[in-house]
Amino acid sequence: MSAEVGPGRTVPGTPPGPTGPQVRRHVVIVGAGMAAARLAEELRAGEPDPTRLSITVIGAEAEEPYNRIMLSHAAAASGAAGASGAAGGATPVARLKPAGWWERHHIALHTSTHVTAIDRVTCEVELAGGARTGYDHLVLATGAAPRIPPVDGIRSSDGGLAPGVFTLRDAAGQRKLTAHLAAHPGPVAIVGAGFIGLEVACALAAAGHDVVVVHPRAWPMNGCLDAGAGAVLVRALAALGVRTVTGARATSWDGSTLRLDDGEVHCRTVVLTAGSAPRTDLARDAGLEVGHGVVVDDELATSDPAISAIGDCAQHRGVVSGLVAPAWDQAVVLAARLAGTDPHARYVGGTQVTRLKAHGLDVVALGELAEDVYGSAGGDDEPTEVTTLSEPARGRYARVDVVAGRVVGAALIGHPEPVGTLTQLYENALPVPDDVVSVILGRAEAVAAQTPSTMPAAAVVCRCNGVSKGDLVAAWTDGARDRDALAESTRAGTGCGGCSAAVEGICGWLAAAG
Repeated sequence: MSAEVGPGRTVPGTPPGPTGPQVRRHVVIVGAGMAAARLAEELRAGEPDPTRLSITVIGAEAEEPYNRIMLSHAAAASGAAGASGAAGGATPVARLKPAGWWERHHIALHTSTHVTAIDRVTCEVELAGGARTGYDHLVLATGAAPRIPPVDGIRSSDGGLAPGVFTLRDAAGQRKLTAHLAAHPGPVAIVGAGFIGLEVACALAAAGHDVVVVHPRAWPMNGCLDAGAGAVLVRALAALGVRTVTGARATSWDGSTLRLDDGEVHCRTVVLTAGSAPRTDLARDAGLEVGHGVVVDDELATSDPAISAIGDCAQHRGVVSGLVAPAWDQAVVLAARLAGTDPHARYVGGTQVTRLKAHGLDVVALGELAEDVYGSAGGDDEPTEVTTLSEPARGRYARVDVVAGRVVGAALIGHPEPVGTLTQLYENALPVPDDVVSVILGRAEAVAAQTPSTMPAAAVVCRCNGVSKGDLVAAWTDGARDRDALAESTRAGTGCGGCSAAVEGICGWLAAAG
């Protein structure tokens, strides 16, 4: 089979092809984001011999795989430097792997390379320009594209975004936004108040920008917070310098004013954070089953057993997660199957744990909150027991939903203390202490297990990477003696960064213990 690749920067690995009496198995990964990088890493760890398993990663972006989660912080940091007159330009993206890693691990990485079609008959992918490369197994990790809301004037005549309008889904978008903010440091309108929108808003406000968030729903983050949490969140955002306009839709943009169906925002910059849509065109054109995303089973196989899908483009059991932790869990399962370390590995779905840790704002959502607290939330007419603490003036709110003695959902704003305990209770379906309020308030008797010295070894510290306290202790014993070394050894803190303080605390405890 052919193994040609098209134009673009190439980090050469070992090309596919026969070696002696044995023919290598060739896995081609389309997409070079965080899910793809994790899959390639796990594949090589599972089969270190490139003469047995050849791996090719094909990415459309110019960059090597990087931490997409940190783009808003990079844009804000660069914007702050520009606003203050400091030199330096855009903050570089945070690469997931150090220089030379791909070559050393014999993984062929092709950047700036677009896959245009899948030929399921010949088991080849076609690249822009006509080159083709063959596969024994193909993995789609194409991610998701930003949704562009129907706003008059938001697109230019060539179909792209109009001047002054940006998305922040990739490094190219971050660089464009950074350059524009340096030239136009005035007010910024954020369209969409989900996790990404609020992260961008808080980061830009902290960098000195006047920020207005426009959201069509009654409160921000309406998909995972209730009305009470939403009201507190609006006040907390205002304290950080972010004005929130809810229940309003953007209708038109003329380069200096974003008009709403009830009002207007004068600004030179608009950032669209109105959600994302799985990239499924390749799969659909190839005749694979597609719903909201590329449909996969518990083996992460598509309707063609020679093709898998993971990450933001994949729909598993009706769900497209859109979060990095499930994507990495999928990568681990699929790598175990393809490398042969665990041919029976299955992905059965993950728990819903999302954390926004922006400048001065800590929001956590677990599971799902009951819409009707007096109705059924657990089947068999089990009632939902709801505990709520609300302190709007302090920017603090907590709600915990319990069904049959187990946490089924929670929303926390400005309450970092109980996050670890509630996450463990939720993820492991453990019995909830009788006094839920004590857990929320972080009283010692309720959260003693969360101190570094007393938390169990199995306690998950880094949710994104599934790193436990025991993993960190083992890495420390093996010589990783600071946070950076622990991150390199275990990956803790290389996802959303929300566990950095916890990792630092464990470092301090281990250092003090000698």
